[in-house]
Amino acid sequence: MFTPTSVSLSGPAFSFLLYENSKCRFQQEGFLIGEIVEKETKTITDNDQQQVNITKTIKINSAIPCPYSHFFYSGSGKLHKEKLSDFLGTHVDRVVAWYKYQRVGNLKFTLRDNIIHSQLMDFFQIPPELFTCCLLNNEISENGSTYTYSQTFLRVNNQRIDRLPITIPNLSEPNDTYKNSEPASETFRKILGDLKIDRRSTQGSVVINRIQNALQKHIDSVVQKLSESEQYIYELEEDLHTLQISQKLKKMNEELISENASPTRTSESEDSPRVYHGIDSTPSEKESSPELQRKTGRAGSVRGRGGKRGLFNDKETKATRRPSRTEKLIKTSED
Repeated sequence: MFTPTSVSLSGPAFSFLLYENSKCRFQQEGFLIGEIVEKETKTITDNDQQQVNITKTIKINSAIPCPYSHFFYSGSGKLHKEKLSDFLGTHVDRVVAWYKYQRVGNLKFTLRDNIIHSQLMDFFQIPPELFTCCLLNNEISENGSTYTYSQTFLRVNNQRIDRLPITIPNLSEPNDTYKNSEPASETFRKILGDLKIDRRSTQGSVVINRIQNALQKHIDSVVQKLSESEQYIYELEEDLHTLQISQKLKKMNEELISENASPTRTSESEDSPRVYHGIDSTPSEKESSPELQRKTGRAGSVRGRGGKRGLFNDKETKATRRPSRTEKLIKTSED
């Protein structure tokens, strides 16, 4: 039996989706949150035969954008299930579709997108005829004054890619026709069930007032939870900003310490005693005699332009090399 399927995108969800797309520079991906509603309509034909028509509607109420592109899959299209489940958290059971946005005019459903779509369909356990992918793109006029956004919902069913009709309440419906009633949401049905109104014994105005008061009470509780969530997000952003500043300061301090430590090492190397290869550090008695040192100093000194540049000068030798034990003994014997 063929069951018609369509997509219903609410106004707040559509505006939030366009807002997230306008902030993105090139590409963005994310998930669409909502529910799948089944509507059963009974009609009677001219022959007094009753017919039952079943339609399924994918109602989208919100969107969850990913932090960056290719967030939940690899370059080959392999799905990161653990990362995806940690990212969605409690919203895993409410995902009904995923979307992909690019700032190009000819956005297509590629082979990798098809692989990702089939893996997401198995991950969320949604039938192929009800799991969709939304392709979004925009075009800018030549003078940059007009932005045209387009959205297309696709599904892969029996190796075929079909387009699904999309409706946006109070936006895509003509004004000269009756509005098609949509099935009530689970939240509204739960509120009506909690009221337990007897329609036969209760007046219509009283029923409407009770329903309105219950809905207003539910909206107030949702607004309170939303404000608490926004305050928590604001505190997380402040903590993240403080952590980023502390990391930058720590990095700058490390760079300053390394810069200050590098000239200290060079000065230590300059003050360290010179070592000449080929000369024994422990000279014998003959080499340490004063006469031999005088001859070596005279023969080793080399005169050049600008003064003395002797490598084995007496002053340089005495300043750079400590007297050995044998020299000390000779000095004491002479005294």
